[in-house]
Amino acid sequence: MKHGSNPATSQIPNDRHVHWRKTWPLAATSLLLLAMQARPAAQHQQDAQQLAHEVIQNEIQAEINDHNLWSYRELTKRDGKDLLFEYRQTKAGTINRLLAVNGRPLDARQRQAEDERIRKLIRSPDAMRRAQKKADADARETREFLQLFPKVFLFREEEHHGDLMTLGFTPNPKFHPSGNEARVLHSMQGTMVVDAKQKRLVSVKGRLMTAVEFWGGLLGHLNPGGTFSVSSENVAPGDWELKSLDVEMRGKALLFKTIGAQEHESYSDYKPVPPNATLEEAAELLRKNSAG
Repeated sequence: MKHGSNPATSQIPNDRHVHWRKTWPLAATSLLLLAMQARPAAQHQQDAQQLAHEVIQNEIQAEINDHNLWSYRELTKRDGKDLLFEYRQTKAGTINRLLAVNGRPLDARQRQAEDERIRKLIRSPDAMRRAQKKADADARETREFLQLFPKVFLFREEEHHGDLMTLGFTPNPKFHPSGNEARVLHSMQGTMVVDAKQKRLVSVKGRLMTAVEFWGGLLGHLNPGGTFSVSSENVAPGDWELKSLDVEMRGKALLFKTIGAQEHESYSDYKPVPPNATLEEAAELLRKNSAG
């Protein structure tokens, strides 16, 4: 709602005392209708903001408390190639195996190279610790990133179908970003789909509406129009896992080098892994699956 003069009072003529007695019932009715319209709109925005906050907090707590182990497949694009991996999680760490490149299964030489890579990995405690440390750091960064959403954006309800609710979001003018991630987020707008019953995140889509400069442009910038999209799926009661991730960002880096941040990943075939599974057992199952 725009700020300014009230339409019910701004057009009162000079002989206002006579006309006011005639028009005050209409004016009072107009003011009452405006109040009745504004209150639900404000309430809806407050409800949407609260729902977004609760969903984000649920996602953070679920990530912290999630001790389930899964096997799954990832299809990702790297250096112009479509790579298909299979992952298996264990309490000692997660290992993966390359299964196909551009839709073609690995040949005997490539499978042998994967065998050797995995053997070296599981025989190196230091390598596994480094991998686990990186995974923990990535999880921490994800939580910090999610915590920004209710602060950076204002949410409003757009659609509601069954348990699924679509919330639109725009930058919160009262938020003043201090870090690069916050500045990039604050330049975006988009939609968030949530499961309003379970209060879990289904998907987020955002578009960069303005250019973002780093150190006044000295260290580069991101061009407007960049997009990101993330979706998840309910793979077990109370357990939501990543389904897809797409990022398309372009800009300039230091010394006018063109940069491109593109990630296209999809995840599927989630299956539970026994909690007592060892790395060696996981490696053997990955090897058998690759042969099939």
